Amino acid sequence: MTALEMVQYIVDGIGITFKLVPCVVVSTLIVGILVGVVRFRKIPVVSQIIDLYVTAMRGIPPLVVLMMLYFTVNMSSAFMTAFVALTLYHGAYVSEVVRGGLTAIPRGQMEAGKSLGLGFVRIMFSIYLPQIMKQIIPTLCGQYILVVKDTTLVSVVGLQDLMWNAKELMAVTYKPMEIYLIVGLIYFVICWVIDIIANRVENKVTGVSKARMREVTQ
Repeated sequence: MTALEMVQYIVDGIGITFKLVPCVVVSTLIVGILVGVVRFRKIPVVSQIIDLYVTAMRGIPPLVVLMMLYFTVNMSSAFMTAFVALTLYHGAYVSEVVRGGLTAIPRGQMEAGKSLGLGFVRIMFSIYLPQIMKQIIPTLCGQYILVVKDTTLVSVVGLQDLMWNAKELMAVTYKPMEIYLIVGLIYFVICWVIDIIANRVENKVTGVSKARMREVTQ
């Protein structure tokens, strides 16, 4: 295998990883918000079922979740198996972040919303969620770095991602140290970029909040 073919193999694997990560990020945010709101609402029976789901996901390793879905659910593709497994797993953690943010908001805001004739859903999406999203951005970005790292597991269900292709190259070149060093650097750069974005967003949000506070006090 030539050097050019090796590079192309790595690039193909990166492409699959880059396709999977954004999909999981979006889906976990949606699942996390919905589950977090339901747990905050404490709906009888429904909340208990969701509590069981969150507890299960927090207690089971992501690799086990992947294998359970792979052998028990007939998915259309390896990509779909990886997508659903990572969404279920990390969605539970994101829901905890969301629920924690919701419980930190003073209860009086809920009562104020009700006094204006707003329903629970409207209060959540108009009052509560806009406030907590600013506060939980750093925690969410930390969770999404874990999503990137956990994509290294999806090769076990047959998805030809970066790790899958790295193993194939290792079998051909017999140079595991060099191959895994390159792969490690690639994942490091991805996580580093996410961390930079998180810091910039956090600084921007903090700057806007401080500016508004100065306007109020003047």
